[in-house]
Amino acid sequence: MKRKIKFTIVILVIAIISAGALIGQYNIKSEAQPTVKKKEQESFVTIVDSNPLTVSTKKVQVYVDPALYSTTAETANDYVALKESPNAKSATLVNLYRGEWGVYLASQNDWIKINSNDGKIGWLKKENTQIMTSTRKVKPTLTQFKVVLDAGHGGIDTGAESDDGTLTEKELTLQTVKKIGAALEKIGVSVAYTRTQDNYLALEDITKKSMAESADLFISIHYDKYDYDNGMNGQTTYYYYQDDKFAATSINTALQKNLALNNNGIRLGNYFVLRQSNRPSLLLELGYLNSDSDLALIKQADFQDKVATGIVAGIQTYVNELNLNQ
Repeated sequence: MKRKIKFTIVILVIAIISAGALIGQYNIKSEAQPTVKKKEQESFVTIVDSNPLTVSTKKVQVYVDPALYSTTAETANDYVALKESPNAKSATLVNLYRGEWGVYLASQNDWIKINSNDGKIGWLKKENTQIMTSTRKVKPTLTQFKVVLDAGHGGIDTGAESDDGTLTEKELTLQTVKKIGAALEKIGVSVAYTRTQDNYLALEDITKKSMAESADLFISIHYDKYDYDNGMNGQTTYYYYQDDKFAATSINTALQKNLALNNNGIRLGNYFVLRQSNRPSLLLELGYLNSDSDLALIKQADFQDKVATGIVAGIQTYVNELNLNQ
C-alpha cells in the first residue's frame, strides 16, 4: 500500500513539473512574439445621416484639360487610359471618356485606383482625376425622394421643331416637366427644376444643379427629330451608368403602358448631362416631331398628363425596388 502511494506521488510531481515547463515555454514564446496590430481597412462608404439613412462614397471623375479636346468633334484626347497597375507602361484595361465617374479605391504616389462604370478596376494618373464625395439615401420613402427635372433646350436653343412650325422642343419640354413635377408632388416626392422659364442653360450648369440638389433621380426631358420625315418614331429612355439601368427600365416600362407611342426601349446614351453627373440620371425622348404618327399623339390635349402619370408610376416602382433590394 505504501509503495502504491509513493508511486502515485512521484507521478503527480512529474506531471506538475512538466506542466510548469510547458507554461514557461508558452510565456517565453509570448514575450518573444509581440502582438501585431491589425491594419484597419479603409472604408469606401460612410454613414452621414440616419433619417433617412444616407451614406457617402468617394467618387472620381475622369478629367482632361479643356485645352486638349474639341467640343465639336470626338478625338483621341477625349479618352484617358485606365491602367492595370500604377505605371504608365502597364497594360491599358480600358479607355475612359472624359467626364465619366468611377468609385475611388486607393491612391499611390501620382496614381488613383478606381472601379470604373463597366466594373474594371485600375489606375488613373492623378492629373486626370477630380475627386468628390457623393451621397445617396438607402431605402428612401417617396416623401424622402428627390427628383430634379430638366426641360431640355431653352432660350436661344429651340431644339427640334415640327415641320408645320406649331411646336418647338424648348416649349414642349418646359410644359411637360411642369406636368411631371406637379404629379410627383402630389405623391409626396420633392421636386426641383433646372429651369422654369424660357432661358438657356449650359450643359455644365444643368449637371451642377443635379449634383448640388443631391438628386435621387435626375430626368432630362426631350422631344426628337430625325434626319428626314417619318424616318423614326417612338419614345426612348437613355442612361449612361450601369447603376442607372434599373431606373431606366422602370420609367420606360411605365411610359409604354401609358403612351400610345412606339417603344424603342432603353439605350446607352453618351450624353453630357448623363455622363458628367454622379447622380442617378436619365434622358427621355418622348417622340419625334417630324413623325406624322408621333406628332398626332403629342398634339393630343392629354398627352403630357399621360407622360406624367407614366413617370410617377415608374418612380414608384423604382423606389419600391430600392427598398426591397438594399
